Order: sequence, then C-alpha cells, then structure tokens
Amino acid sequence: MDDILQRILDVQPVLHAAGTLSPAALRALASHAAARRIRHSAETGCGATTLLLSHLSENHTVFALDVGASIAGVRDSPLLRAGAVRFVEGPSQLSLPAFRFEHRIQLALLDGPHAYPFPDLEYYYLYPHLDTGALLVIDDIHIRGIHKLFEFLRADRMFRLEQVVRTTAFFTRTEAPAFNPHGDDWEQQGYNRRTLWRCGWRTHLRAALPRFRREAANRDHRPELASIEEPASGETVSDSGIVSGCATIPANAWLWILAHRRDISGWWPQAEGPVSTVNGHWSATVKYGDPADSGKAFEIAAAVVTQKVNERWQQWVRSVNQTGSYPPVQLPSGRALLSIDRRTVRRL
Repeated sequence: MDDILQRILDVQPVLHAAGTLSPAALRALASHAAARRIRHSAETGCGATTLLLSHLSENHTVFALDVGASIAGVRDSPLLRAGAVRFVEGPSQLSLPAFRFEHRIQLALLDGPHAYPFPDLEYYYLYPHLDTGALLVIDDIHIRGIHKLFEFLRADRMFRLEQVVRTTAFFTRTEAPAFNPHGDDWEQQGYNRRTLWRCGWRTHLRAALPRFRREAANRDHRPELASIEEPASGETVSDSGIVSGCATIPANAWLWILAHRRDISGWWPQAEGPVSTVNGHWSATVKYGDPADSGKAFEIAAAVVTQKVNERWQQWVRSVNQTGSYPPVQLPSGRALLSIDRRTVRRL
C-alpha cells in the first residue's frame, strides 16, 4: 500500500481539474482505513481518493458527476482497481436517495457538492447504513455550510472525532444507536441540547418565572374569547366527560379544547378537531388519560388560536388517525394564542 499511495500522490496534481484531498489527508485516509476491514464503502465526489479506496475496499461505490473530467481521469488511470469500484453518475443529491444499499458500510467519504444543504443531504442518506466502527470522512470543513455538519458530528454520540488533517475530518461510528431518520427527537441530539440564547432569551426568562406568574402574564394581555363553565374548578371527573363553555370566535380563528395531566408539560387536543359554537356556546368530550392516571390532577384548556396553529393541530389529528401514535403538542405563544381559559379537575 505504501507504494500504491506514493504513486497516487505522484499523479494527484494532474489527475483531473477538480479539487481533491490534501496529500496529508490522503495519507491519513490510508492509515485510518488500513486499521479496519472495509467490505463496502461509499464516496461522494471522485478523484485520488477513489484510486486509493479501490485498493482499500473490497466493494467501493462512487456517487459523482464528471466535473473537470474527474470520473474520466480516474477510470483511465492504471492505478484504479476497476473491479472493486462502481460508479453512480449524476448529482449525489438525486442519486443517493434513489440508491438501495444492500450492505452495511465500513467507510464513507463526503466530498461531493459543497453548496448548502447538499452535504447534509448526503449525510442523511448515508449515516443509517454505517457499521459500528465505520470511518466517516468529511472534507472541506473550512466551508461554513460544511463546518456546521462538522460541529454537529463532533457533538453527536454516534460519532467520535479521531483526527482533523488540514480541512479534512475523520470520525469513527460509535456503538450508540442510530438516530431515527424518520423521527424528530431533536432534543436527544447533542448539537441541539443547548438552544441559542440570542434567539430564545425571552423564553428562558419566562421559564425562570414561577408558573402562576407565567400564567398571569399570559392572561394579562389576551382578551377572554372563550371560557370554560363546566366542570367546575376542583371537581372530580371520571375517565372522560363533557366540557362546555361560552365563546365568541373572531374570523380566521379557531377554538380548540386540550387537556393534560398537570405534571406533564405537553397537551393533547380533544374532540378530533376545532370545536364549533352554537349561539355562543360550545361543548366537547374530553378524555382524562388512562387508568394509571387515577387520582391525578388534570388541566383543561379552551384555546382560541390562529389559522397556522389550527392547521398544525389538524395535521396532528390526521397523523394520530393514521399511525395510532399521539405525541403531545405545546401551547402556542405570542400572537398565535389569541385567548385561553384553564380549569383544573381531579380524576377518580
């Protein structure tokens, strides 16, 4: 391999007109790759790395465009172990989503299109296939869009940063479970554990207030467009029951009834959609948790919300009906919440 690597380094400057890894990064790639058995690997972009990986991997797949004759130059090179390489030509942001991976990957190199968000898309379609102990290489981390990906990976428990050589970063896939590519548990990702203070300082300050002060602040600046009349505050309820009240709903606003256990921060929309009023009155059936919630305090909310919130919660209802999964929602803040009235009851 030392001889092959040196020959690749010799032809690298004239291999094609597109960019490539630095010689130091190529040496590091050879060193890291030699430390593991690579049965299957994938690469976005094409060049000297392709020549090198054709010798280090038993089956190497390249997703690339022939920019600067990069594919042609590699294919014509006597240093290519052609039988080990498969070329998938075309924009990787289109070819990767359409490609079906049949094996786990022990090495992935991202050096395709650099414009945002294309490196992130490449990562998204590759990371679920990375084997434990796989090598993930990110090139050109000095570019701001790619550096964001580098910072994300450095904070994520799925990866361990091994080395940075010039502008190329080398990560090892850890034993941590793969993040669900179809989910949205963003708060479980290390990069997202801390929100940006400069954007959310008002939320942080409000969260520091006692709850009764937050609720008073919310009530102080909102008109009472809807109120709850039944059940009475402190009343004991069964597993479900009718909640009713009065409302005056302006145009382009909707009334939703929600409930939650007081010790749980999220809320669950009731009545399978917005509630209509008849002569200024409304009613809805509310479910108070499961049998395990017996004896718990529940809070009911009559919330008048804007069209955007109404559409989001209607989509939540459709998703519940389709999947049977009902994650909690959060009450909107600011101008999206036009009015709210709350009532606390206790379940039998």
